[in-house]
Amino acid sequence: MFFGFLVFGLSWQKKIANPIVVDLWQELPEPAKKSAPLPEPPPPPAPKVIPKPPPPAPVPEVKKVVPPTPPKVEAPKPSAADIELKEKLRKQKEEEAERKEEQRKAEAERKEEQRKLEAERKEELKRAELEKRKLEEERKEELKKAELEKRKAEDEQRKIEAERKEAEKKAELEKRKLEEEQRKLEAERKEAEKKAELEKRKLEDEQRKVAEEQRRAEQEKVRQEEEARRAEAAKRAEDQRRAEAEQKRIEQEKLRQQQEARRAEAAERAAHQKMIDDWKAKIQARIKSRVVVPPNIEGNPEARFEVTLLPGGEILNATLKKSSGNPAYDAAVERAIASAHTLPVPPDPDLFQENFRELNLVFRPKDN
Repeated sequence: MFFGFLVFGLSWQKKIANPIVVDLWQELPEPAKKSAPLPEPPPPPAPKVIPKPPPPAPVPEVKKVVPPTPPKVEAPKPSAADIELKEKLRKQKEEEAERKEEQRKAEAERKEEQRKLEAERKEELKRAELEKRKLEEERKEELKKAELEKRKAEDEQRKIEAERKEAEKKAELEKRKLEEEQRKLEAERKEAEKKAELEKRKLEDEQRKVAEEQRRAEQEKVRQEEEARRAEAAKRAEDQRRAEAEQKRIEQEKLRQQQEARRAEAAERAAHQKMIDDWKAKIQARIKSRVVVPPNIEGNPEARFEVTLLPGGEILNATLKKSSGNPAYDAAVERAIASAHTLPVPPDPDLFQENFRELNLVFRPKDN
């Protein structure tokens, strides 16, 4: 029997007491004073007897009758039950005020956190847009530089071609000049043929040899200059091609790394959200399994509760935020939350504090 009373007392303490409205009096009213008893009237004086012959009799003394003092009525003292009730109501008001203040602070902190997250998200989008614009401008600048280098190479090629043609022209003029000199020499040779045939032949051989060597030297010089110019142009073109290829490879690698980072971040967020949803589904299932749906309920009304939890999953408070329109169903859900006592929560304290400290739960009688 003692064990039964103990269990009953513990279960009674976990129930949420309904509010009691009482009138608190500053002071107890004074009881109605009893009217004091009227003092007895003094006895009438004895009639004077005047005998004729003897002298008159003396007048008797009238004694003053003092009225009795009324008894002092003390105000009744308040009982221990009244004092305890008054103290309990005072504590309930203080606890209700503290709970409302905590809820207000928590709501203010949540709104401030949402505002900070929104500001950080906007700042991140702004930075990404600036980075994108910067990369686009750098790409355009690189294309512009490549175009300028290409034009410069073409101008250099045209200059080399012009120099080659000028060299050929000079060589042609030199050749014509040489031929003119040869004709003069030939005329002189003919004039001096009689004087020195051998000298003439020797001179002609030397002239031909000099002309050939000069021609070969000029041709070799032109060929070497042409090869040097071509080699330099080819080297510049190859360097330009390699630089462009390296820049393109760097940009592609950077883009690939950014894409991989975004995919990894998205996957991490999805996994994090899935874990949160799984834990919330467990909590919802734990409470729904204890809801006794009233019979003949119409439609599929929705009741919203705000549940405050402790880190171990103990239920600190449950408040009806939106009624389903069916008080019996609202009360059934509230009883199911209270009877759950402890709800399943993740062991990570940061995850609990951010997502499970205060829960907004929706209940519908016909949802699975």
